[in-house]
Amino acid sequence: MARSIILKGAECKLYIGGKLYSEVRSLNYTIDYGEQEIYGIDSPYPQEIATTRTSVQGKVTGVRVKYSGGTQGAGARPKINEILNGAYVSIRVQDRFTGQDILFVPQAKVTNESISIVAKGIVNLSFGFKGIIPYGETELA
Repeated sequence: MARSIILKGAECKLYIGGKLYSEVRSLNYTIDYGEQEIYGIDSPYPQEIATTRTSVQGKVTGVRVKYSGGTQGAGARPKINEILNGAYVSIRVQDRFTGQDILFVPQAKVTNESISIVAKGIVNLSFGFKGIIPYGETELA
């Protein structure tokens, strides 16, 4: 019988804009496939489930490294005076050993950022992103 191999977080790498983002501690993302119920006239039960709009959003939590520039230094965000010219970035989660993509979002934007500073503690940096067209490992194979 085939044996399942569990993927661990340390076996994943995160790339933002094609560059390895090594400060990451955790990554959470949600893909909403936009499937909605379609009801008939005066029907209390749905007739079918149809796809509408697909979206992906997530949150990355990491540590703030000295002289790194934060999300701007990582290339995830444009400078504050260049927001209107800010381009999309790609977000890729990859299996460290096989090189297989777990998630690839070719066009994403960092939409929010949060920093937590604690006395005698580590400075934590978190940011949220929204993306267009989330490709999974089966679409990229």
